[in-house]
Amino acid sequence: MQNSNDQDCKCPHCGASMIIHKQTLSRGLVQSLIKFKQAIFKYNRNSIHLDEIGLNQTQFNNFQKLRYFGLVAKYQDPGTKKNLAGYWLLTKRGNLFLKNELAVPCSVYTFRNKIVDRDKTKLMISEIVLSAEIPYWQERLDFPFDYADVMDIEELKVDSNGQGIMNLFN
Repeated sequence: MQNSNDQDCKCPHCGASMIIHKQTLSRGLVQSLIKFKQAIFKYNRNSIHLDEIGLNQTQFNNFQKLRYFGLVAKYQDPGTKKNLAGYWLLTKRGNLFLKNELAVPCSVYTFRNKIVDRDKTKLMISEIVLSAEIPYWQERLDFPFDYADVMDIEELKVDSNGQGIMNLFN
């Protein structure tokens, strides 16, 4: 396996990429997470479709990277036990991060959509975005409904595509 800044290396047997990708928790990703929580308050539910958030194209394309940090998870329909396309949940870990009560790794390293390593440096939301950009969450500290209870990304179930999934009813 090679790092993403090395020349693209392919598996000689199947042709799959053998590159490890560095995923960094950027200011843009955190702004997407803030918009996601605002949508949760707006619709008074935690299963939010990305089209309901008002993300720009870059935020929309990169939103799924928040799952690598355990901040969001794919929503699984309780009846069919299948992921609902485009629907995501804010995890308890994501909620604590947004309230500046939890530090998360500044970067994670992925190989074929799975985390293989985490940066030892951890950051709080206040170290990533300006305080003026962080909405005043103290008015509504917790949700009036259940939200995903994942405190550690290792507990998150992963489907065959490497997507974190959650079902609020299990």
